[in-house]
Amino acid sequence: MTDTPAGDWWCTIMSDHGSAGRMISLVPITWNDGFPLIGLPGNLRRAPNTWIKPNTGFSQEPKPTYVPDDNFDGGKMNPHWQWNHVPDDSKWSLTEKPGVLRLHSLPAANFWAARNSLCQRPPGPESTMTVELNTAGLAAGDNAGLALLSTPYAWIGVVKTAEGTTLQLFQGSAGGGRRGGATAPTNTPVIGSANPPSHVWLRVACNFDSDEAVFSWSADGKQFTPLGSPFPTIFQLTTFQGVRPALFNFNTSGQPGGYADFDNYTVDEPRARGIEREIPMGKTITLTSGADGSYLAANPQSNTLVNLPADSNGASSPTAKFQVVDLGLGRVAFKTSVGTFVSAADDGVTLKDLAGKKPGDAESFQWINLMRGDTSFMSLVSHRYLTTKPNEPGPVTATAAGPSAARKDGACFKWKVVD
Repeated sequence: MTDTPAGDWWCTIMSDHGSAGRMISLVPITWNDGFPLIGLPGNLRRAPNTWIKPNTGFSQEPKPTYVPDDNFDGGKMNPHWQWNHVPDDSKWSLTEKPGVLRLHSLPAANFWAARNSLCQRPPGPESTMTVELNTAGLAAGDNAGLALLSTPYAWIGVVKTAEGTTLQLFQGSAGGGRRGGATAPTNTPVIGSANPPSHVWLRVACNFDSDEAVFSWSADGKQFTPLGSPFPTIFQLTTFQGVRPALFNFNTSGQPGGYADFDNYTVDEPRARGIEREIPMGKTITLTSGADGSYLAANPQSNTLVNLPADSNGASSPTAKFQVVDLGLGRVAFKTSVGTFVSAADDGVTLKDLAGKKPGDAESFQWINLMRGDTSFMSLVSHRYLTTKPNEPGPVTATAAGPSAARKDGACFKWKVVD
């Protein structure tokens, strides 16, 4: 918790986002009877997904929190890296061969028990991690490559034996106990290329909307070949974390082995903005419920906002079209085809003729983009959300505490520009 010079109170909390792990959120605090509660007046204990930033008296240009890419040329480790265990600093180096990360293998029964695996947090909702691996220094028993550290875990890499090297994909899980013990692998690895080139590229593409990852490899850094079937990434509490891409090298002979050189670790974010769209300021849109496909419409007879069945004939009528008026700070008003405004007060949602006046709080809604392409609208009067009753056409209210995870409670909407 912290307060600002302007007297506002805020706190940081963690919110679960599936196998991507927990994300840090900055949310407002409201004092209630001398006790701090997350949320806004009228809707306490519920953090708004979108709100105006705190007034700290200081401003700066937005910049990335961190840059995950690392070419290992600087002689210092990117501070975003994390060791999976307390490292043995004598077994890794950025200077032994300048320009690469060299990992000397340590004995381990499997990847789960291996020390000196170097990890990062993966960006969501989708990210592709690629790294170059040189295996010329491997010794018999070494396993080196790119992994997803969690339980279950998976990795793609090069395994060296007395007979030669093979490219493999392996999936395993932790042993017993909350933090897991090292157990012998029981799964059968997927064997790829025999005696692959000593210089290969390894890749894992993670989709945290579908909680699925695809491992692949390349001999030239251009054409990548998937290995094995997609790996399901899951949310789990055994290790209390999301999945983490990891660079590793361990030896299963019971003795230290050789070394692996890693270079040019890159992270591509093909959907860095998720599937969100810009607020359609000044545009005319239609709004449909994500719960049942019903659409919102103005009812001029009762001067109310209603939802009508998806199969009714009025979906293309002027009453189902709303102009989005920009009120600043991500807030909007909805103007009907006859010039009235959607207004929320005392939980009821009516249509109001402002007679040329600017929309007030009752006509103002915080436009809240959610992470699956849908949207919700929070009233600035009650800090509650516009909602319908799924499969029960009728008056729209502003009573929802917030959107549900399943998006089936009537408080989430899809929009489409029609003009």
